[in-house]
Amino acid sequence: MSAAPLSDVNHVPDEALAALDAFGEGHLRGDPPPVRERLRSDLRLRIDPTGDGRTARCRFETEHARAPPTLRDRGSFLATYVDGVDDGLRAWGIEPPEAYEYAETVDGWHRYVGTLRLP
Repeated sequence: MSAAPLSDVNHVPDEALAALDAFGEGHLRGDPPPVRERLRSDLRLRIDPTGDGRTARCRFETEHARAPPTLRDRGSFLATYVDGVDDGLRAWGIEPPEAYEYAETVDGWHRYVGTLRLP
């Protein structure tokens, strides 16, 4: 089983797309690798399997002066990155959350988290 190519996803760097593909393929084999990618200078992506085989924790980290309640509240330009990641996950049958919610700030990086539902 293979997912649709992600090369047409806007804004998301090729390295991040490859990491999403590796995660999706790894899930099908039963050993999804964690994802650690920089989407732009002020935006990072982290995905970790929870170990139950049904979910994974997805975290975006953003460096910005404010921390609104959800990541997409930061504006439409940043939302295009989030949408690109979510589309890449959906290509593998992984369902992202409705929203990535603010969780905490660590060393100036605001963390937004959500639970991914794996196929």
